[in-house]
Amino acid sequence: MKIRCQNCYRVLDKNEEYCKSCGAHSEQMRKAMATGNYGGAPLDRFKMGALLFLILAFFGNGIIMVTLAVIKKDSSTDLFKYSYSLLFSSILTLCSIIIVHHKDLIDFLWNGNKKQFSGCLLLGLMSVVIVSLLSLLSKYTSVIPNIFSDYLHSGYARFFSGKSTNASFILLSLISVAVVEEIVFRRLLIDAIDDSTMLSDSMVILVGGLVGTIADFAWMMSVETVVTSLIINLVMTGIYANSNRSLGLNVFLRILIIVIQFLIFYV
Repeated sequence: MKIRCQNCYRVLDKNEEYCKSCGAHSEQMRKAMATGNYGGAPLDRFKMGALLFLILAFFGNGIIMVTLAVIKKDSSTDLFKYSYSLLFSSILTLCSIIIVHHKDLIDFLWNGNKKQFSGCLLLGLMSVVIVSLLSLLSKYTSVIPNIFSDYLHSGYARFFSGKSTNASFILLSLISVAVVEEIVFRRLLIDAIDDSTMLSDSMVILVGGLVGTIADFAWMMSVETVVTSLIINLVMTGIYANSNRSLGLNVFLRILIIVIQFLIFYV
């Protein structure tokens, strides 16, 4: 298990109650020394989060899509089936994960210092620009599935009305997906990897980014978003790993990316 200094974020040696680098006291290490319990809880939390994701997001999305396909057999309703299955599965998964892990999300917004915030924000904004440009260059480097971007660009998209779906449902779905992925494949996964292994920070970022990309593809089933998803997941994992485990900036950047995509294709 890794216990980090909450001041300088250095990995503490076993029984190093006071950081050798900055001298800050580690309450987490003190409790571990007193109880002999040096970990395990983050892995258990991730298992529960991953199970909810697998059942509600992955299988749930497929079941809802098949059900809607039976109800509306017309092949022209692919957008309807895809958008509503994603809407239902994303909201259900998000609500379930928040209910189960609400105590772990108390320090959700920001735990880092000003220097970490400025560096992470700069990195995040650079990634926003890069993935936005990639989405304009090719349909194979989209941020959102082409079925959604085509709908937004068609001139028939409406935010509060529509024959088969509307843009507000799609926006809500994508935001819910982003928040779920940040909780499960950033907070729960990265904490579990960091707690249960001795991988270096760079390897933790790489593994977390790859797993997040695979999970995103499994849920969205959109090949054209894989490249940008990998970039986003690597950057977001890096931000999380270098911000004393804060998710607030990640969620803000993910929502910003989605809103920009809507502006690009809707306006």
